[in-house]
Order: sequence, then C-alpha cells, then structure tokens
Amino acid sequence: MDYEIVIIGGGVIGLAIAAELSRFSKSILLVERHSSFGNETSSRNSEVIHAGIYYPPNSLKAELCAIGNKAIYDRCNKFNIPFRQVGKYIVAVNENEIDELEKIKSNANEIGAKEVDFATLAQLHKDEPNVIAKGALWSPMTGIVDSHKLMESFLAEAKDNGTDFAWRHNFERVCKISGGYQVTFSSDDGGEFSINAEKIVNTAGLHSDLVAQEFGIDLDVANYRLNFVKGNYFRIKSSKKNLVNHLIYPVPAKNMPGLGIHVTLDLNGEIRLGPDVEYLDFKEQDYSVDETLSTKFYQAASGYLIGLEPDDVYPDYCGIRPKLQKKGEAVRDFVIAEESEKGLPGLVNLIGIESPGLTCSIAIAEKVRVMLEL
Repeated sequence: MDYEIVIIGGGVIGLAIAAELSRFSKSILLVERHSSFGNETSSRNSEVIHAGIYYPPNSLKAELCAIGNKAIYDRCNKFNIPFRQVGKYIVAVNENEIDELEKIKSNANEIGAKEVDFATLAQLHKDEPNVIAKGALWSPMTGIVDSHKLMESFLAEAKDNGTDFAWRHNFERVCKISGGYQVTFSSDDGGEFSINAEKIVNTAGLHSDLVAQEFGIDLDVANYRLNFVKGNYFRIKSSKKNLVNHLIYPVPAKNMPGLGIHVTLDLNGEIRLGPDVEYLDFKEQDYSVDETLSTKFYQAASGYLIGLEPDDVYPDYCGIRPKLQKKGEAVRDFVIAEESEKGLPGLVNLIGIESPGLTCSIAIAEKVRVMLEL
C-alpha cells in the first residue's frame, strides 16, 4: 500500500502532527509500537502548559513555546479538554537569588512571555502563605492540562480526516525508492509488512535517533545521539493538598540540567514534587521509582515550603526524557529538520523533543507541515 506520509511514533507530537497534516492530506499512516498512544514520555510528565520563561532567545524552544502556549489553551477551550490556568511562582529563598530572578524575568520577557513580572511579597504571602521566599516572579500563563484528553483530541481529529493508524508495529528498516521511501515494519506476531511513502516524519521520541540512523544518518556527525534521563516524581499525601494553590518553582541552580525539584498540581488539586534529573548509563526504560529518594525530595521542597513532614512524601511515577546534551554539557535545542541536505528529501526528523514539547505540540505540527510544503 502507498501513502503520501508515514508518521513514526504515536506520542503527543506524532498525534499533533497527524491532526495537522490530515487537514491537507488524506493519505497518512501513523505507526506506533505500543498498543495505544502516548505510552512513554507523553504520559509521564508534569502536564504543565509552559509559558516560555527559561529558553534561550532565538531557540526553537522559545519560539514554539510562545506559539504553543496560546494554541494549547485555545484547543482546550474548543474541544472541552480539562485544564487549569493556575499560574506559577518562581521563588528566591535568599537574597543571592534575587539577581537570578531578574535574569529569568528579562529572558522571559524577551522571548515572548511579557506578562512574567515580579510579585510583591504581600501578594505571594496572600496567595501562598506556606511558601518561604525573599522574592518571587509570577507567571499567569502557566497552567496544567489533561495530556491524555489532549492526545485523544488529536487522535480523533486525525481519524475523522481519514488518517490510518497501525498499533503494535515496530519500525524495522527503510530504503530509498523512486519518489520516496519503502518502510518495513514488524508486528507482534513476528510478521512484517512494507509500505511506500513519499514523506516520512520521525517522531519516535526516545528512539528517534535510532530511526534516523536507519536512514543512513551518522548520529555523531549529525549530533543526533540521544541520552536517556530519568525524572522521578513524588506525591504529597492528600491531607496536605492545601499547602499550595499554584505551581511553585525554585530558582534553578546554575549549570543544572533541569529546573530543580518543584511543586506542581494535578487537575484534582493533589500535589506532586519533581522531576529530578538522573542521567542513565544505558538506554533502559526502567520506570521504577526508588522510594529512598523521598528524603531528597522532602528536603528540596522544604527549602521553600513549610508544613511538610518526611512521611508526607511518597513515590508516584517517573518518566524518561530524550536529551541531546550529555551530562555536564550545555542545554541543547530541539532538532526539527527536513533532511534534503543529507540526501533524504521528504524526511523530517524530530529529535530531542523534551520539555516544553507538550506545550509546543501544536506549534511543532504547524512547523512540520510547512517543512513538508503542504
């Protein structure tokens, strides 16, 4: 069977791209190795709608987050997807961190989050009486979303527009043919099938670098090789759910590969702590959470939140992020590349799509459509 477009990977990015492209093409197949959508990074995150605060100016993360933030809220309203525009405080716990807040505010305003501004301590203490701080920034456009319902909306739109889906199928290999590519997939029962496609979109998440490699791309020359980074989440027991009313983030430590262990809320008002950052030595998808880490999470949160006791904190879940930078290296931007320059016209690789990927999903999909000239 022939298709105009094959999408490899059924996480939030692949689904958003399917929904977007299906408005312009009726010949699309999305292939996913799991039995349903969003089984990996897309369903193991904090479900935060980011405002675009920390990303470098002129980066894809900054550009797409600014567009994506509004687009996600618009979609939630249009399709009745559960969300809360709850807002976020970034707090300085000592005087030395006030200067860092200034830098964060300046960067946020420069890259499009012009509403991010200093909060008075009176405002902070009124909103968050249990938060310890010498200063704080307020981000009103930060929120939380039901990521599963968001993905369901993309899936339904793509299906309604005629997109085909193949679940439980693994990408195996590819070869160039006249006018496009022949792609071979395997199924759970060991069988294989091949299809021809003019265009391929690689949204394979944790395995997107290996998919790119099958197209003949040298991962080290292209700088596409991914690192697996585990992020653990702990939960605060329900009896303490009234400790905070908004998302609370510390000032990130310098040269830290994440934003620090922060407080997020789910749509039921329950409190989560996390994620931390744990570079894995091997590309293993181990989703177990070490309960002995509860002390680390308790101590981190207690640095800016009063009212916690050690036994209030217990393991919740973890996710694995596909980071392009190695441990100790500077933060890398998304790779969203149409690969004609590598002799692979019609191939779009999306590699290293970590946070704020969920927020950027609609904006990424629009960018891919433009790259494919649809």
